[in-house]
Amino acid sequence: MPMSPATTGPDYPVQPVHPDSGAVPTRPSPGVQPDAGMLVSYSPVAMAQRAAGIRKRLDRTTIMGVISLLITGAFYFFIRPEPSSAFFWLLIASAVYTVTNIIVKFVQLKRARKATAQVPLGPAFQIDDDGLVASTVPEGERIGWDRITSIAGLDKLFSPGPRLEVRWDQDRSWSVPIIVLDAPPSSIDSALRAFSLGRFGLDLSSVDDIW
Repeated sequence: MPMSPATTGPDYPVQPVHPDSGAVPTRPSPGVQPDAGMLVSYSPVAMAQRAAGIRKRLDRTTIMGVISLLITGAFYFFIRPEPSSAFFWLLIASAVYTVTNIIVKFVQLKRARKATAQVPLGPAFQIDDDGLVASTVPEGERIGWDRITSIAGLDKLFSPGPRLEVRWDQDRSWSVPIIVLDAPPSSIDSALRAFSLGRFGLDLSSVDDIW
């Protein structure tokens, strides 16, 4: 096999891909080598950028949270509302919301950092005239265009997010988080349409947000 094996995720059901009804391309788009195909590798860059963004939001949330808690404490200390009053429970709700928001951001940061550390090295899959070569475990597998039933995005709410899933032979599938790939979905879609001669593209209709 022209690719090294790599760790992959579990199988998930997806909707079938409907081939593009427009003009059928005859050669790959610019930037894709016709003979060697398009090689898509794993990359931790986008995942690390997400973690850095979450860290910045956590810092801002923590600063604003501390200020909010100080104001809430001042209101309670000077006004001394009765536990039966609506204002007392408003202060409690404000404090709980602030602390919860900080905890949520902290958990998101931990998950993002863990996902970044778990990104494998090496190729994820290759697209060429004959089909795909996926880095399935224990060794890479060649999957011809005639065996593939769908190539689509699978929406996942938690880190690392939506996955690209390939299904073939009716009951087999392989998936990889889109954010850990070194090629954007638009480039992957173009290569799929070009090399499959319009039979397949990357269907992201069920995905709300890639990043």
